[in-house]
Amino acid sequence: MTPDLGYPDLDRGPNLAATYIAGCVLTFIFVVTRLCARFSIAGVGIDDWCMLITWIVFLPLTIIVSLFSLSGGTRHLEYLLQDPAQTQYLVKLNWIAQPLAIFCLGSSKVAVAFLIVRLLNRASVWRRWSLYVASAWTVVNTVLMIVLTFVQCEDPAALWDGSVKAKTACWNPKVQSSFSTYGASMHALMDVFLAALPISLVWGLQTDMRKKLGLCTLLGCGSLTGICAAVKATKLSALSARSDITWETHSLFMWTGIEIILSIVCGSVPALKPIYGLCMGRRPSTFRSPRGTYGTGAKAASRRSYARNNGSDGEMALGIVVPSSAVVASRMSEDQIGLAQSIEYEKGGAGIHVTQTFDIEYRETT
Repeated sequence: MTPDLGYPDLDRGPNLAATYIAGCVLTFIFVVTRLCARFSIAGVGIDDWCMLITWIVFLPLTIIVSLFSLSGGTRHLEYLLQDPAQTQYLVKLNWIAQPLAIFCLGSSKVAVAFLIVRLLNRASVWRRWSLYVASAWTVVNTVLMIVLTFVQCEDPAALWDGSVKAKTACWNPKVQSSFSTYGASMHALMDVFLAALPISLVWGLQTDMRKKLGLCTLLGCGSLTGICAAVKATKLSALSARSDITWETHSLFMWTGIEIILSIVCGSVPALKPIYGLCMGRRPSTFRSPRGTYGTGAKAASRRSYARNNGSDGEMALGIVVPSSAVVASRMSEDQIGLAQSIEYEKGGAGIHVTQTFDIEYRETT
């Protein structure tokens, strides 16, 4: 018989499981599409691998959250205690899911940071290094939060097994709760920083306001994850007592899941530009070039000749002579975030010029 504890025995698990399952499917589509776009321009980089790793870890997180959510793991703890063995199993799953969620949050932000590094290219030294420092800071905080989850008790099993807890020394729960609040606050700050940094560059471009607003929206949509992180930080203080951990962690897992989903989706949108271009009927540019790959055992052959420019300035022009036996197969490589152009500050001046990166090859024909 279910006891009357003065508050209803509600089960919010199905909503939580549905959020994670739907988010896992959605993020899978974005990650796969992102990788297809990057492979299409031969531009897969560390940011893509970081985002793929994030989704790979998000998959078991989704499975674990769904397991304890659909088994009543988000109900009030007092109601669950009617079955001690089941309660121990659900609380154990709850604790195992937490470091996975922390990892996904940290790795997704690092992926976005490296995405912006590729966008900025050589545009600004201080912007690039600030992203490196912020990424390192995020990695350190992520590792510390994961470690603190399990070292707070001499035997980690004490976190979910009452019999072990009775004979094991543990830290005051406020220690882990306070550091988690700090970590969530830093995640929110990181999201704001990752949204504001590229916008500060885009806003200075000499282009019309409509394009500026479009780029700012595209690059700043990740700030939505900062809102989730801020809301989550306000709810972490409730974990200090752990008197009703299954009920209290429901909102934390919900906001964490939404934050991870938004991080993957918003962090992948800028990389989908090549797919958008193909859908609009655009094709990569082709031209002749002396660089290339040959069949097995063959060697590249190219010849460069320098000729003086006929212009009055007497500049030296680089002429490239391609062997007649070479058939050139070349594809324009959009810049490393798939936006086709990279912005770079000119040295010694305040102007901005636009450069394009090309991935070129040619093959020997018989």
